[in-house]
Amino acid sequence: MATQEYLDFELTIEALPNDQLRVTLANSPVGSATVDVPNPITPAEAERIIKILDGTRRVPRDEATRAVRVFGEKLFSAVFSGQIYGAYLASRAQAAERGLRLRLNLDKAEALYDLPWELLHDPSSDYLALSRQTPIVRYPRVIDVRPVVEISLPLRVLVLISSPSDQAALDVEAEWRSLQEATADLRQRGLLELERVDDAQLIVLQRKLRSGVSYQIFHYIGHATFDERNAVGMLAFESPRTEQTQLVSGEELARELVEQNSIRLVVLNACQSARQVHNNRFSGIASSIMARGVPAVVAMQFPISDEAARIFAHEFYRALSEGYPIEASVAEARRAIKSELGNLEWATPVLFLRAQSGVLFPKRRTFTERPSYGGLREALLRPRVLLGLAALLIVALGLVSLLSSLFGGLSAPTPASPSTPVPIIATFTPTPDAPRNVDLVITRVRFLPSNPAPGQAVTVAIELQNNGTSDSGPFDWVWFDTNAEAENATPALRGTVANLSPRAKTTVIGTYRFGWWGTYLTTAWVNPDNRAPESNIFNNFVPRTLNTGSEPFTVDFSRLPDDSLLEAGVLRGDEFDKWLLRMRVETDGNAECSAAVLLLTLMDDLNQITTGLPNAPQRCANLPVIFELSQPSESPRLRSVLIEFLPTAQGEYTLEVRAADNSVQRRETLRVQPGEVGVPKTLSVTLDGAARLALRVPENARTIIRRLTRTITPTQP
Repeated sequence: MATQEYLDFELTIEALPNDQLRVTLANSPVGSATVDVPNPITPAEAERIIKILDGTRRVPRDEATRAVRVFGEKLFSAVFSGQIYGAYLASRAQAAERGLRLRLNLDKAEALYDLPWELLHDPSSDYLALSRQTPIVRYPRVIDVRPVVEISLPLRVLVLISSPSDQAALDVEAEWRSLQEATADLRQRGLLELERVDDAQLIVLQRKLRSGVSYQIFHYIGHATFDERNAVGMLAFESPRTEQTQLVSGEELARELVEQNSIRLVVLNACQSARQVHNNRFSGIASSIMARGVPAVVAMQFPISDEAARIFAHEFYRALSEGYPIEASVAEARRAIKSELGNLEWATPVLFLRAQSGVLFPKRRTFTERPSYGGLREALLRPRVLLGLAALLIVALGLVSLLSSLFGGLSAPTPASPSTPVPIIATFTPTPDAPRNVDLVITRVRFLPSNPAPGQAVTVAIELQNNGTSDSGPFDWVWFDTNAEAENATPALRGTVANLSPRAKTTVIGTYRFGWWGTYLTTAWVNPDNRAPESNIFNNFVPRTLNTGSEPFTVDFSRLPDDSLLEAGVLRGDEFDKWLLRMRVETDGNAECSAAVLLLTLMDDLNQITTGLPNAPQRCANLPVIFELSQPSESPRLRSVLIEFLPTAQGEYTLEVRAADNSVQRRETLRVQPGEVGVPKTLSVTLDGAARLALRVPENARTIIRRLTRTITPTQP
């Protein structure tokens, strides 16, 4: 009997305006968090992936495999970003062998509801849904959910087979045989019964469900479709008169199924039975059944071949019969499809689950039933073994008595006095302290995203393990963004672990932002000062190379290079030195503004750079801002700079390129009309390396700078 008691990692995906997503970690072993991220999936990308999976777009298998993997990694990087990725890694470590169940609530995801979320792919490992350690469960909000109740065996499965004469022929007999083969052992032992219904008509189903037999599972084999025009999922039942198709909506099927109060699982082995309109839970077949309180539904989000459907049913029921919970059984069935067919149909099944446990059918014990514990405990409870143990005990007592009579006089203590009881005191001889054996190693270093743009928040995850046989006690860890052996190298991230037990693992996490394009040789180091004395100090550091992407580098003045928040107030101008950017105010010889400074203000939830006097920010508010842009030697050259600003008056706004002597070499000018005041604008210039720029505004305007974006010349292959 296999057992799996999952820990939950519950995520809510919400679509926001301006193509943003809000990802909320509602429940996890390590807490909750909320992150707003750009939607990484364009409508064209989503349409392409869906067409590949539903077979309407034919591409070579290797091209489809690559496209699906890239899609899954983009989706993963968006959902598991920042604090949520850190929580995910920490939760995986805490869950260990118990497994981490990923619950997705997509009620507010709008158009993103239709995405194949089962393709979530961890760039450092695999598709989450393919492992029973990380099953993916759709977790819709449902008010009424039937509780899981104990049952008396056998477990009864009602199988409805629909094969209308006017539909493409399905190999329903092969699927029926697979069901029988997968459950043969259970049926022989009287633990499960399959009952087949060939007349796929609502009235037949209605009569069957009120026959007095308690069914726990309803399994449908047949055709289904999603009516795009009416936005409703339909099952292809059979007309009682013509045996041709009679379309039955998911709501109509759900109405009949909920009359049978014992049903806890519905399996819809039919194409597109998982689809629905995102804002109408009664539009889909599976969603209609869930909305009426059935705690678990397995359905298909795309067309599925006869062979894949057969393999899924066979492995799904076999895993259930072996004692796995439903989410683990679905994962096992996915892997069976992938290993036997080698295609992408493993992503077609969808599991909707509202029950707190995937063990939907706990067995009810009877008074005559003796619980089975297995192993040694089971053996010890057998009568023959108990008699043997009793005989051994009698012999042992006899030996003890004989030894006492022979040697008792040598060891018997003398009482202190006949009237004073002698206290019984436990004593022991201390043994010398065993030598400590601590061996701390770094087993993995991961970055997410793996190829970040400069300035983008990167989660650095370092997995540590104690290979020794003693507790480590407290120790430190550090991470360098450069070679740790370089001159003046200082850690970019650091932390302390209180203790690590023998063979135990833990994952430490930090956030970092790389300040330029290129290749970084980073180094992770555990126990650098040997705070925890080790048996082997030569395996304590791991170098890891990271290549940044070539995307533009945008500074929005919200965070500093060390990832701390930038607070409103006076700026020195060197806060972004690590990102090779320095700013200052140009007073143009104006004595009244000689004390002017850069100010950081907050407007419309955006940080922005302004100028003014420290105690009178409205004065000297129109001064030019100088940007000193440098770059490392032997690195990609700076190609262009774009500055986003907020015009506060009509007139000319100018971005100047200055020489070393501060003379103007060239300028770009934008004239703002009266109707454009208050609307963000941009000015950009092309460059060839390091530069000095100045932004000028009209005399009656205020200098308000929102973002600065740099690009580089692409590296030639």
